[in-house]
Amino acid sequence: MTMIQLVDPTLPDEPPPVGRALASRRPLGPSTRLTLVDNGKPRARELLQLIADGLRVRCGLETIRIVSKGTASRVLDDAEVADIAATSDAVIAGLGDCGACSACSLADALRMEDAGVPATVLISDVFTGHIAAFAATMGMPGYHCAVVPHPVSTKDAAQLAGFAAAVTEQIAAQLSG
Repeated sequence: MTMIQLVDPTLPDEPPPVGRALASRRPLGPSTRLTLVDNGKPRARELLQLIADGLRVRCGLETIRIVSKGTASRVLDDAEVADIAATSDAVIAGLGDCGACSACSLADALRMEDAGVPATVLISDVFTGHIAAFAATMGMPGYHCAVVPHPVSTKDAAQLAGFAAAVTEQIAAQLSG
């Protein structure tokens, strides 16, 4: 007989981290090293790159790196967090456009905050409640996110460009305080 184990993501095995706080912010500028954490969801990389392009124009960013996780259903491991933290001044994680990938992208952003790197998470609008609940469970109630319309995967390039333009200022504020 096959056994199936159910896991309720709203009831953590461990208590949330105590004293979790945002990483220290500073203005974005030419010396800011931005990392995009692409979780592999359809159109995520393209949307993240469009947002980075907007930040490049707005803030003069010169260094933008893309890290591909390969799968949306896992959180960055300790080695990945350490590597990104060593080479980044700001991080955008995404795209959260389903339950599990939204939670994992949020967890990626929170792990970067814990490592001292300002971060934000990019999600689609139908998952804002999910992210708010999960952020509280993870010890960071009220954590910010940038929200685009759902679904992203079916949008054309012009629509993605519009989404990126709509959240670029918000993301700049979230990353710089």
